[in-house]
Amino acid sequence: MSEPKTKPIWVVWQNTDLAEGRGYQVPIMVCESESTAHRLAKGKGVQGSDAGVSSFEAINHKGMWCAPVLIHQPTTEDRNTDRKREQARLADQRRHEALQRAREAGLSEEDIAVLGGSQ
Repeated sequence: MSEPKTKPIWVVWQNTDLAEGRGYQVPIMVCESESTAHRLAKGKGVQGSDAGVSSFEAINHKGMWCAPVLIHQPTTEDRNTDRKREQARLADQRRHEALQRAREAGLSEEDIAVLGGSQ
């Protein structure tokens, strides 16, 4: 396996709480030039200060440059919704498989409808 291609980049980091700086740092811009990053960071920090700038290494993956991003974590509600979707998907899959087995066993569509299987 060949070594992945990389290149140096500059990341502008902004605090999520621009009033007091009590949030967390998120990347808001990715630049190829340090001077571009510093120019774009002007006034983007807490209370209008300059945002932070740091070097980083981008990696080329499938022809695209990958750099830092903020990946939002799911809330409890999101997880519950995902769980419900997965349960519904599995129930639909089980229903479909049971209907297939009923048809393979020789039940007619009318028989399946009487059993409450078709909709």
